[in-house]
Amino acid sequence: MTQGASIPGPRGNVLLMPTRNIRKKTHEYLSQLEKKYGDISKIKFGPFTVIYIANPDYIEYVLLNRDAYIKIQEGGMLRILLGNGLLTSEGEFWLKQRRLIQPVFHKQRLERFVQKISESTDDMLSVWETKQGETTDIYNEMNRLTLDIVGKTLFSTNVKSEFDKVNTALTKIMTAIRNRSRFMRFPLWVPLPSHLRIEHNRKLLNETIGDIINQRRNEIGKFDDLLTMLMEVEDADTRERMTDKQLRDEVLTIFIAGHETTANAMAFTLYLLAKNPEAKARLQKELTEVLGNGELSFEKLQKLEYTTMVIKESMRLYPPAWMIPREAAKDDIIGGYQIKKGDKVLASPYAMQRSPRYWKNPEEFIPERFTTENMKDMPRYAYFPFGGGQRLCVGNNFAMMEMQIILAKICAQFDFTLAENFEMELTPLITLRPKEGVPLRLIKR
Repeated sequence: MTQGASIPGPRGNVLLMPTRNIRKKTHEYLSQLEKKYGDISKIKFGPFTVIYIANPDYIEYVLLNRDAYIKIQEGGMLRILLGNGLLTSEGEFWLKQRRLIQPVFHKQRLERFVQKISESTDDMLSVWETKQGETTDIYNEMNRLTLDIVGKTLFSTNVKSEFDKVNTALTKIMTAIRNRSRFMRFPLWVPLPSHLRIEHNRKLLNETIGDIINQRRNEIGKFDDLLTMLMEVEDADTRERMTDKQLRDEVLTIFIAGHETTANAMAFTLYLLAKNPEAKARLQKELTEVLGNGELSFEKLQKLEYTTMVIKESMRLYPPAWMIPREAAKDDIIGGYQIKKGDKVLASPYAMQRSPRYWKNPEEFIPERFTTENMKDMPRYAYFPFGGGQRLCVGNNFAMMEMQIILAKICAQFDFTLAENFEMELTPLITLRPKEGVPLRLIKR
């Protein structure tokens, strides 16, 4: 292989520079790297060499070369939480799991989910009727709602009673995992307080998911959902079914992918609409014209063009999957620069989607930028909130439909304003979260 050029970047180990405090504001630091070094830069992050790519062509190259740029192996944050689920597995095992899970998100199945998503949202809105004029943490509300939805649509299970336990455990695990990036990562068997918290909450999650699986095994009747498919599918060659551990890993993966990220996206979207009343008014006007007093349907969702643009613009500014890490499986060259086997290669939807090199007025909320005409010349990987390549989020269409329904129902029935003096702060864990929630005052329309 031809020797590539050295990659520019800051000197020293960034974790030893306390003034930068990049662990808590990594999303902002990546934008600074692009501003100073351009398309590609290299930093020393604790024991790791991290290559940050800020060029849509470079990002496309990495995401489309699945065998050369793999999920981060030993110590990968998601692997600690999810085991060997769809988000973390590799090779033939990943491909087999992807093929098993893909059919649940086909159009015919999505159409059947509209009613269940609508019912869950209606249940939440009926409670909001009693909160007239109150200030409510919408982030917490969205977490409850999306957990209920993922339970009903994918597992035919009501998990509302488990919400506090699941949500608290997820938050504690993600915070502890993030804190492991300080200086040196000791093996999880070392009894540090943070490791004990990870193990305790991981056990709690395992028990919760295990209870759902065991309950299904003991139930009589046919369920048309992902859990049934995973439990009944057989290997074409060995006729073996998934082990309990494989089931647990995939179920927990869907729980997080179908609950955590959607809740975050909806909280950010409602926050942005509260800050931009003109956009909110235009969205509500579209809802009146398309829905009238009738029920939501899959066909009507396809006509909510501005509503969809609002969601896309929200996910541009605040993508829940705010960074996409990979590990170089071999020596390579990107854009003439040398990549070494074992290097961590990082792309960031958050930073890329706010880059002034590709977006005009990137910090402003402008849903109209997502018209077909405005987006026709945009590089493919200047906007990639659902990832890309073969590992494009398997549930992206489901997530978009779910957000359309939730947003349409909320905005059709309620107005909302931000709590006075509230300023958004972000917490970049495995997903991007609002640090202090999103306090909105609810007003019945």
